[in-house]
Amino acid sequence: MANLKLDLLNKINNEKYFQEMELIRLAQEPNMNYKEKIAQMSELLQNIAIFNAQVGLIGHYFPEVPQQVAPANPATTGAPVGQPHPGQTFSE
Repeated sequence: MANLKLDLLNKINNEKYFQEMELIRLAQEPNMNYKEKIAQMSELLQNIAIFNAQVGLIGHYFPEVPQQVAPANPATTGAPVGQPHPGQTFSE
């Protein structure tokens, strides 16, 4: 499921990026009818807001699963092999 979530996020973020680039291009366009420019920019802003909402919904419906820490193996913790544990003598 992690791949599905990442794929969805990547798709939405890519689409959002292209919408933002188009918004910037429109804002800097000097030879466009003002009323038409406002209408197109408004539509792009609505699309960007939808993409932001989609990212939030993905976070809501695909929550991060807390990674479980494996219990420590008592054989691998403590003193190194061949070394006595505290309170242990060499003859034990």
